[in-house]
Amino acid sequence: MAPAKSDDDDGEVARLARANAALRHTEAQLEFALWAGKLGSWSLDLRTRRYTFSDYCRVNFGLGPDDPFDTYEDVAARIHPDDREPRHRAIETAIATGADLDVEYRILRPDGRIGWILARGRASFEDGLAVRLAGISLDITDRKEVEGRQQLLLDELNHRVKNTLASVQSIAMQTRRFAAEPADFDATFIARLGALAQAHELLSAAAWDGASLASVIQRTLAPYLYEGEGSRVVFGGPAVRLGPNAAVTLNMAFHELTTNAAKYGALSTPAGRVDIEWREGPGRGVDIDWRERGGPAVEPTRRRGFGTRLIEQGLTHELGGEAQLVFQPQGLWCRLRFPPSAKLGLAA
Repeated sequence: MAPAKSDDDDGEVARLARANAALRHTEAQLEFALWAGKLGSWSLDLRTRRYTFSDYCRVNFGLGPDDPFDTYEDVAARIHPDDREPRHRAIETAIATGADLDVEYRILRPDGRIGWILARGRASFEDGLAVRLAGISLDITDRKEVEGRQQLLLDELNHRVKNTLASVQSIAMQTRRFAAEPADFDATFIARLGALAQAHELLSAAAWDGASLASVIQRTLAPYLYEGEGSRVVFGGPAVRLGPNAAVTLNMAFHELTTNAAKYGALSTPAGRVDIEWREGPGRGVDIDWRERGGPAVEPTRRRGFGTRLIEQGLTHELGGEAQLVFQPQGLWCRLRFPPSAKLGLAA
């Protein structure tokens, strides 16, 4: 005959049931929190060197449920060779000192892509000996890619700032060298800085991805495009894409040509005009012709100022082509010939 249950027994059963229900609820909340945070949980038995992984931990490594991923060696094989030793040292330090494990490393996904994992954990001790290391892992590949792009942009910004400061220094020195009076220096230097600034403005609008040749010309010669009964400047040609440095260099060159035309050439008289034409050159390079007409008679000069040096030397150095200034009686003819390159090319 079974002993009768007491009220205390019933109360203990009820308490255990409530405790189990609370434990299951806590485990469900923890599982949901890990899932929501895309966190994988793991545990390493230090005596057997075998891992226990959650399903999301396998997902973070790009693995399926049947992929071998149980031993310390299985995991090490999935880690980028250059990061295996640093990860191993971090684990050994956490085990030896009891300090928190906090390490980032690259992994080799089965599809050939490289990912990034952040692993955090802590060792458990029994009788002073570490017996288990447990923690969480997080896929931080997207974050690392963003950081890489940010660093690339920062490096590019530093490079451009240095180039810009070097350009300003060169403009200042060359302008001072060829200025007859201090007032001439002020006006010319400010105008050239303005041309440099507008080139940067044009490129900033395109996130420094380059600019079209037509937009550079339009921006540089805007004051003369629509004046009186018609435009003082006519330009056209196929679509040509300029790299950032090529856009700045050509902008400065066109600024010098425009300034010279406004002071001494076709744009200094009401009837003068400038025609700019570009076309496909040999091997899909680009040929550009700047022709002035209707202005004062032009005579060759031996004086080589900053603008002339920029066109004849700067353009050829930056774009690897040829530049020639032909002083014809009817007006200046500037011939620019550039080979195909990544800096300057016809659109497909």
